[in-house]
Amino acid sequence: MRIHTLRGAKLEESVLGASSSRARSATRVLDEGLEAAALAGRASAGAIYLGARADLLRCVAAFGPSAKLALERGVPKRNLATRAMNRRTPFISGQALLTPLFDGDKAIGLLELQHPKSPNRFTPRDLRVVEGMARYITTSLVQTSSLRRQEGLAAHDPLTGLRNVRELNSELTRAVGTARRGERDMALMFVDVDHLKRVNSKLGHAAGSEALKRTGKALQEAAAGVGDVYRFGGDEFVVVQRNASKESARALADHLRSHVAASTAGPMRPRGELPKITVSIGVATLHGLRHLNGQPASDLKSRLMTTADRALFRAKAAGRNRVALATTRDDRH
Repeated sequence: MRIHTLRGAKLEESVLGASSSRARSATRVLDEGLEAAALAGRASAGAIYLGARADLLRCVAAFGPSAKLALERGVPKRNLATRAMNRRTPFISGQALLTPLFDGDKAIGLLELQHPKSPNRFTPRDLRVVEGMARYITTSLVQTSSLRRQEGLAAHDPLTGLRNVRELNSELTRAVGTARRGERDMALMFVDVDHLKRVNSKLGHAAGSEALKRTGKALQEAAAGVGDVYRFGGDEFVVVQRNASKESARALADHLRSHVAASTAGPMRPRGELPKITVSIGVATLHGLRHLNGQPASDLKSRLMTTADRALFRAKAAGRNRVALATTRDDRH
């Protein structure tokens, strides 16, 4: 995936009064943030606009078939931009998913993702995940402009301490490249916390946060030495297993599921009891995809995630608290 970004003085003006050295850091943030958001939302085009109001928004980074045009045109569709900035929450409009970027009460921009195939391409799950990526982009830009950017914070999810989508994106690039060149396969697992909304509504959001922290800890314990665990956003995690086979991936997924169920219930501070938490898991392997040859790594990453996500959907539809392996039908375009 190629990200087109404003350079030089134009970027310095756009990024919160940045100097030339800050602008270089901001370029890296924009490149990494937009690529990670695209991966998280499985989009084929998108852009980041910066500005304090809808009428001040200017495109600073874009990808997809019309990326250069977006940078040259510089502005988003005014009606959608105004709606997004006024709502302050992400929403789907036709083929677009729009997420405003806010630093506290201060608006700094807009993230827009597109998928041309279907108006119903984006889902409520995509909204939650991309909203998390928007927070990462906002935080990183603000930290860059104010000399407070810390690599550790930028790489890890603040709630669970797990590595975040940005780190997942980098790891997938390496893992896909290695697996495609060699004989050993790799696996990607989407892990979804079952009924997290029910926990939030019955016990409060603090209990929901505790459920996510315990789930992340249990996943790390179960995957230790075998796979790497990432917080994907919302109620989802991702596990990447190198040197995998379908059999070993299935065995790891079963172990992850059973360990979460066995180790998450218990007392909460200062009071209350967290019930047993279960997860549903969708598993896809790279060599299980069709037509690997000649495809760029970015396309293979997207296909791998989409295929695992479809397997996860089947696991949830079958009753939750179970594992589903991807089939060739899940790898459809």
